[in-house]
Amino acid sequence: MLMKNRIKKAVLMLLLSAVAFTVQAQSKLHVEQAFTNYGQRKGCKMVTMKDATLHGYKLSVYQSLTYKKLGDEIASLLAADRKNAKKIREVIDDGRIASGYYEMLPTREGLNRFVLYSRRSAQEGTVIYIEGTLTADDIMKMCYVKRK
Repeated sequence: MLMKNRIKKAVLMLLLSAVAFTVQAQSKLHVEQAFTNYGQRKGCKMVTMKDATLHGYKLSVYQSLTYKKLGDEIASLLAADRKNAKKIREVIDDGRIASGYYEMLPTREGLNRFVLYSRRSAQEGTVIYIEGTLTADDIMKMCYVKRK
């Protein structure tokens, strides 16, 4: 009887560890590598803001990376995150993604996460990561409503 309880506890602990690892793995995005790997590179411009307000919206995290000569690397990171997106909106031009909007799973704290992408040429573009309490509609208003 004691052996059965130990086995049950061990299996339960193993399952709980697997679930915890899966939840933690979902919180990380591949696009984060774009900021850490390329943010300081020549030909790139990175902007990082934490606990900021942008166009009247409260953001926990705002990161943007404008890059040159990294289109293939950025595209592979975005493709990996695209697989886990809750909502996807893309503009396809000449068979390639010209711009994209990916609503990702929220953080453990319940903050919404978005990845925005725009490509100017095959190797140049901008990728933006936004995290906060704002909604998908707020993102659309922030990006596409003209300001006075």
